[in-house]
Amino acid sequence: MVDMLRFSTARARRGATLLLCLALGSCGLFDSGTPWRDGRYALLWIDLPDDVGLDYDVGSGGWTTLVDVRVFAVGSDARYIVAKQHPKGDRSITNYFIIDKRLDPNRPASGAVMGPLTAREFEVKQRDLQLPPFTKVLASLE
Repeated sequence: MVDMLRFSTARARRGATLLLCLALGSCGLFDSGTPWRDGRYALLWIDLPDDVGLDYDVGSGGWTTLVDVRVFAVGSDARYIVAKQHPKGDRSITNYFIIDKRLDPNRPASGAVMGPLTAREFEVKQRDLQLPPFTKVLASLE
């Protein structure tokens, strides 16, 4: 009888451990998401859905961050990607970025990423370069 109790207790512990592991594994501790993608460019978050950055896929599962978190709007055409960001989630500040897809984003000296720009600077560039509109807006981060 004592052996049966030990067996039941050990089995119950293993079952509880298994349930705990399953619960932790499915609760999103190591989640990620891609709410927008254009070729090798993507809005990407890891662990926290609010921490969205604009990243470039370098292959083999590696990414280079082009615009740090909190990117809340993007748009693209054949040549450019435009992005709006609230740096570190500060909604009182809006930075604008322009990525030239013809240039290598892995080389900072290439000039592939322009920004951060103010709204006024961006408006001038938008007219001069005929930039695309913002077509993807993450309303919860806006």
